[in-house]
Amino acid sequence: MKKTFDITIFGATGFTGGFILLEVLKTAPKTFPGQQLRVAVAGRSRERLERLVASLPSTENASGINPAIIVADATDETSMRAMCRASNAVIAAAGPFRFLGEAVAKACIQEKSHYVDITGEPEFFENMTFKYHDQAKEAQVSIVHVCGFDSIPADMGVLYTKQQLERTRNALPSSIEMFFKLHVAGNAGVAVHYATYETAVHGFGSAAMLRQLRRTANRPQIPKVGPVLQVNPKPHWVHKVAAYTVPFFFADPSVIRLSQQLVLQDKDLQSVRFPPVQFSAYICIPSFKILATTIFASTMFGLLAKYEWGRKLLLKHPRLFTMGVFSHEGPTKQQLAETSFSETFFAEGFSKELRDKHPDIETLRRVKPDVSIVTSVSGPEPGYVATSKMVVQACYTFLLQKEMVPNGVLTPAVAFARTNLIERLQEQGIVFSTVQDASK
Repeated sequence: MKKTFDITIFGATGFTGGFILLEVLKTAPKTFPGQQLRVAVAGRSRERLERLVASLPSTENASGINPAIIVADATDETSMRAMCRASNAVIAAAGPFRFLGEAVAKACIQEKSHYVDITGEPEFFENMTFKYHDQAKEAQVSIVHVCGFDSIPADMGVLYTKQQLERTRNALPSSIEMFFKLHVAGNAGVAVHYATYETAVHGFGSAAMLRQLRRTANRPQIPKVGPVLQVNPKPHWVHKVAAYTVPFFFADPSVIRLSQQLVLQDKDLQSVRFPPVQFSAYICIPSFKILATTIFASTMFGLLAKYEWGRKLLLKHPRLFTMGVFSHEGPTKQQLAETSFSETFFAEGFSKELRDKHPDIETLRRVKPDVSIVTSVSGPEPGYVATSKMVVQACYTFLLQKEMVPNGVLTPAVAFARTNLIERLQEQGIVFSTVQDASK
């Protein structure tokens, strides 16, 4: 089916959508030399879309792309299908996705348009996988969630780490611990836009629904290779990262689990099979003062988000409940420039020699791994700068290497395991590296 547009950005007038559009305009000439990428911006308001296109700085648009405008509303199925019918690939940037995302993904499947998004909402993307995976396969469409900071660094980082263990020492991965750090270089501090806060409020409030969804989906258990990875649920100091840590409470652990369950469950994903691994994740906090503040704020947030009145209170006063971090204004250019992130992966596995002595998984559970490796994924400010880079490169993969991407409702590691996405992310400053080579 011939499409009018190569890429349509749905939610382009939103805070993150604007970053995504600028990233497309900046990177398209190098990625598609000699080819004029056909780009459209979509949303509910024609007036806002027209203002967006008129405001594009010429310095940011070396490609000469003049985005077309599509008026589309997630509550209007006819407009959603018309948008997807015209689009080869859609970047969904309008959230909260639990309210707006399903209409886009469903229309993409109906009109045979590929899809990536920037959601970090486990209830949403696990529900979409449960409801639409088989339909997407039948339509020969790829729907790939969590293609921003949630959760390309973690999901592709785990895949990269497994690959390094296998390639450098022919080792079978056993466990991976991930430690996330946010780096702030200046005095401007950190800020996050209200849309992200709104998503988090509703996410905390629907934890019971997520547990019920997982029981209904009845996904396969992930085999444990090697001794059980001990997860510390309490705040504690970790010497190897020189920081206090708390369990990672964003989407990454859910995504890593779903990636492994998908390849265990779906025989059609044999070509992207990778070995199961035990996974845990932590957030690094540099000082005890910040740790205490984080614990207090997250406890209050979690308690209030359980109740409708509490969610209304949280949504009405984002600055108050986050000590000024979340606001309707979002981060300044200085704050974006002074912020970066890193995720460090400490992995263990079994060498071929040890596996030859203990050839079955049950025996390996009683044996200490004899191979280790440390890897890292790092990049610029994660929420908007890195997210726009990652989701745009993920979308480009449909145009460059679709034959290497399976069909279905997928996570990044499952969708892009056989592509060169990591190499292209490296070129955009999202750095995958080996910090310490595998060794006994």
